[in-house]
Amino acid sequence: MGVELTYNSLSTLTRELTPSVFESVLIALDNSPLDQRIMAVAQGLNFAPGAKIVFTHVLPYPEDAAEQDVSRPLPVEHDLPQVQIEQYLSAWARQLSQIAPVIEVVQGNADVEIVRLANIHQVSLIILGSRGLTGVDRILAGSVSSQVVEEAPCTVMVVKPG
Repeated sequence: MGVELTYNSLSTLTRELTPSVFESVLIALDNSPLDQRIMAVAQGLNFAPGAKIVFTHVLPYPEDAAEQDVSRPLPVEHDLPQVQIEQYLSAWARQLSQIAPVIEVVQGNADVEIVRLANIHQVSLIILGSRGLTGVDRILAGSVSSQVVEEAPCTVMVVKPG
């Protein structure tokens, strides 16, 4: 069971987490405006020299893939977004110095895949964003961050929008 850390203030984050040194972290980015804030938080953390940072983006299953014959590969255009996302994640990874980045672009349900990757890479911290939905909207749309907090094998830091 993970622990949820939610911070609206980067100074609070820096004060409370500065003593910790992280050797393995998973950063989930979704190509949204919140990614910049997530990376600002990540840049305020202390990473061990040579820390392993897993940058991930989870693509939803293509709607047409559900009806695709499993013996036939998906069309080439399904691979194009993955290449662009890998480049996007690599650009963010270059902003953190003295780390060993791992880029993971996977398909599936975001909460399930983030927890799966956290287990595979044995990370000690997951950083992800929250859409900031509340009430009925949160119930109807679901909350990836809440599910990750519930199922994660490590601490989870949820970064809220502005």
